[in-house]
Amino acid sequence: MKGECMSLTTKIIELEELKKFCAQALIKEGLCEEHARITAEVLAETDGFGIHSHGTKNLHNYIRKFRAGGMDIRAVPEVVREGAGYALINGHSAIGMVPAYRAMELAIEKAGNCGVACVLVRNGSHFGAAGYYANMAAKKNMIGLALSNVDANMTIPGARGKVIGNNPMAYAVPAGKNPPVFLDIAMSQVASLKVIQARKEGKSVPDNWIIDENGLPTTDPSRYPEVGAMQPMAAHKGYGLALMVEILTGVLSGGGIANEVPSWLFSMEEKNNVSHAFIVIDVSKFMDPDMFNRRMEGLADYIHNVPKAAGTDRTFCPGEPEWERHEAAEKHGLKLPPDTAESLDGLAEEMGIPIPWREK
Repeated sequence: MKGECMSLTTKIIELEELKKFCAQALIKEGLCEEHARITAEVLAETDGFGIHSHGTKNLHNYIRKFRAGGMDIRAVPEVVREGAGYALINGHSAIGMVPAYRAMELAIEKAGNCGVACVLVRNGSHFGAAGYYANMAAKKNMIGLALSNVDANMTIPGARGKVIGNNPMAYAVPAGKNPPVFLDIAMSQVASLKVIQARKEGKSVPDNWIIDENGLPTTDPSRYPEVGAMQPMAAHKGYGLALMVEILTGVLSGGGIANEVPSWLFSMEEKNNVSHAFIVIDVSKFMDPDMFNRRMEGLADYIHNVPKAAGTDRTFCPGEPEWERHEAAEKHGLKLPPDTAESLDGLAEEMGIPIPWREK
């Protein structure tokens, strides 16, 4: 009954207060203060962008994964190979945000010296939303890319069952007076959580979302995840991009590949064994940064001012809706969806740490 009541309540919290709560919970669980701060920052900022599927909703499950042995709460990521414009980090199964954050920091530093840098992570864990890390570079007036492989949850053209992950990829680009242009996508037709939600609600799904046990399109969400699989976006195109991400992350880093990567969520006791890639380009090595920013502003103006389709009054650059949600969260407080608020309330009760919810 308590959960039902909470699920009907819209809850609001200040973004910085959410970060503090998340850090406190992680520290109480045994994570060091620095790693807790990084993790809380990534998760809360992701909620600020409105990407709640990869935000603080997952905090309780990360803590459960520590307890189950699937992540090492004392792990310290280690640079095992390094050169002027590259590095390889062993994440040692730390909570995923920590080696990912460190890798992007290192890529930014190296790009500042070399112009272009690539840092890989192996033996990583679920790192949240790739877009957060790409934006780390954009905030330094650099172009950032973040990629990760995940557990095999998607089919490929002509196959039956799960073959490869819907491996996410994000980019972010500084844009002068405008917020960074950024895109964060996975390579499946839709996010798997949409299928799960339709299944809970007893609704059918479009026939290009998933396949059944025979490898054929189905509208029945009950086939996933037990016997079905996600379909790649744009058929062979999404498959080809997912494979590219697999190569740049799992293959190149020496980490887990495709079916060697267990689900971070449904295999709590197993190490996630994912790999990441972070690529950074320092625009100042190619042209004057002010000129680059003016060119990006001109490109954004062009996108904004193209002729509009009937019934449409606005065209966006990628990332604009997310930045607008983030600005609203900073000004008016962050509105969390019921399932996220319920998860945080459950964690707060378990840890004995109050959440400073704000009145509407």
